[in-house]
Formats: sequence, C-alpha cells, structure tokens
Amino acid sequence: MSIREIKSKLPNEIMDMLYELYSPIEVDEILRSYKDGRRTTLRINTLKNSMGQVLQELRKRGIKFSNCSFIKDALIVGDYRESDISKLPSYKEGRIYLQNLSSMLPPMFLDIEENMDILDMCASPGSKTTQMAALINNKGIIVANEINPIRRERLKYNVDKQGAKCVQVIGEDGKKLGGIFKERFHRVLLDAPCSGEGTIYIKKPESYRKWNKRTMMKNSKLQKRLLESGVNALKKGGILVYSTCTLSPEENEEVINEIMYRYTNLRIMEMNFKLKNSSMGITSYKNKVYHPSLSNALRVLPNKDMEGFFVCKIRKNRD
Repeated sequence: MSIREIKSKLPNEIMDMLYELYSPIEVDEILRSYKDGRRTTLRINTLKNSMGQVLQELRKRGIKFSNCSFIKDALIVGDYRESDISKLPSYKEGRIYLQNLSSMLPPMFLDIEENMDILDMCASPGSKTTQMAALINNKGIIVANEINPIRRERLKYNVDKQGAKCVQVIGEDGKKLGGIFKERFHRVLLDAPCSGEGTIYIKKPESYRKWNKRTMMKNSKLQKRLLESGVNALKKGGILVYSTCTLSPEENEEVINEIMYRYTNLRIMEMNFKLKNSSMGITSYKNKVYHPSLSNALRVLPNKDMEGFFVCKIRKNRD
C-alpha cells in the first residue's frame, strides 16, 4: 500500500493536522507506521521475576529479542506477534506484560519512590498501574480508578495477575476525584481517554473510521475537567503527569494550556529526554498561542516500535 493510498483512507482533518504539525518527511514516517503497525514489545514484571529469568526463558524457546535502550525492563520481540507471546508461561503467569514502549514512558517521568501515595485516574487495563507497582516494589499505595464496570474488572484481573498488591481499585467519576481526595496524593497520573491518532493501524479500520472533529473536541472538554480534578487531588510539591496516545494539540497542549492559566501554582517541568522520533511540545497552533513552557512537554511520533504519544510533567508549587 502506497503513502497516497494510506492518505485516502484517513479523514482529511487528520491529514491537515499532521501537515500543520510536522514536516512532509515526518508525516511520511507516521503514515508508514500506520501501514506497518508497531513491533511487539513487552515489559518484565519485576514483582514476580528478574530480567535474567525472562531472558533465559526466551532463549530456551528460541525467541529473538533486543533490549530497549531507554527503558531498562523493556524488550522488543519484533518478529513475534502478541498472540505468540501470550502463549508463553511467563505471560500466563503475569511475569511479563505486553505493553508498547510509549505506554511505559509516563510512569518513568513521575519520579515515584517507595511509600508514596499515587493516583492513577484512568487506569484500565492496568499497564501503567502495574508498572508503577513494580517501580515501588509494592511499597506504597496506588489508587487505580476506572469508572467503566467492564473495564474495571479487566483492571482488577491484571492487577491480581501481575501481583500488584499495593493497588486499590476504585470506580469513581474521574472528574470528582479532586473533591474526594483533596490534595491527598504525592503523584498523579492522568493517562486521559483520547482520539488515539498515535495508535492508528490501517489494517484495523476501527482505529480510525469513527474519528471526527466533534468527538475530538468532546474529548478535549473531558480531558480539561479530568486534569483540573487531578490537580486538586495532588499534594503541594507533588508531580502530575498528563499523557495521551493522540497527536492533536486540542487534546494535548490546549488542555495543559488552560490549566496553566487557571492555576498559578503549577509549573511544567523539563524532562530531559530525547528520542529520534520525538519533538518538543508546541507553543502555537494555527491561530492559537499556548503557554511558553509547553515546549518542555514531549511529543513522540509513531514509528515501527512506538505509538504516538504526548507526555507533560507538572509540579504543584508548595506555596
């Protein structure tokens, strides 16, 4: 399938947005990722085993892999489908977790430590929840919220399977968490529901056919309310990470921009992290100008290994 054919399958608004944000060469790379999809990647669950144990199992079964250079517990097993990896004993026993590399980034930037109270506002299916549990070695409290009952059961299943005993699963409306847990948490993760332009795969039409501008703006409105709730749940001196798997500024920079001008005690932090397929957050889009410190945010372009992602790290000042 040619680049031209890929373009013809996507909504015009998506193509317009991509060319507004990125160079023609970068857009072609994004479109190739939409055509080819992403290679299989996994995270080793250190709550149940070590890197060495997993590598031994993979070698024994003749599975070729490579280490991820920027996430120490991640492996790329690109010649194998997720369905192949899901047959392994280590997967069935919760010793590994199938997760895209981009999805592993937000917990990395939270600077979490043992004995912290952490809120995961939109937690299902539990990828980042269980990753954080491993990062603190089950020493602390993670409140994992999921309002949808079916998705909440999936979250509970994965939390149990991964041995994340420090996790407490709740089912509240995310927009109300700031009122329920006023300045309760040292760290807050808001991996917000979004339009998913970073995860498009042409062979799966359901990943893009329902996309439209109206839904994108509806998402933006929800994201702004969730972010305000997360800020209110965050302790003074605490850190909140906002992330999405989408590319549109309306669901990324614009969301952060609004909260930065509404709350004067917030600061967007530098992340000092660069990838070949990443760029800084933008400070203007079309006729809009955003908060200048949004250049500290991270935009990950989709490629053969990574979904498209946006990550922004925010600290609440102590006074």
